Amino acid sequence: MKKTKFYLASIALCVGLISCNKVKNGEVITDTYTGTVMVTSAGSDPGGNFTGSGDNGTYAFGWENTKAKAEVNFDITTPTGSVQMILEDKNGAEVLNEMRSAGGNDTFSGTSAEGKPGVWTVTIVFTDFNGDGSYSLSPID
Repeated sequence: MKKTKFYLASIALCVGLISCNKVKNGEVITDTYTGTVMVTSAGSDPGGNFTGSGDNGTYAFGWENTKAKAEVNFDITTPTGSVQMILEDKNGAEVLNEMRSAGGNDTFSGTSAEGKPGVWTVTIVFTDFNGDGSYSLSPID
């Protein structure tokens, strides 16, 4: 019985420590997307390309944003599906949530709301995505 309590306490401590840790710059947090995401640049100005053939899933990574806002560009060319980009600042506050769908305006170029500088979470959500696209981020004041 004592061993069981020790193991349960150890597991709880580990889970607690892991959930409190911040991700490192460029570290992939989630990759459940069944299509392809290629990171073509990293560091302070991350960017890349993605493709899919009716694919679903989420791709998320940590990005070190040294400033309070981000300049965001993403573009899709798709006959079906959608792509959503979500940015959260270092405290987890959502500073951008933009979706582009087939048949609509397929390009987004703009600025996030103001957030806390540090490691931001960049999440790209693909829904029935059939096509290709690209994204880029830059820190701005």
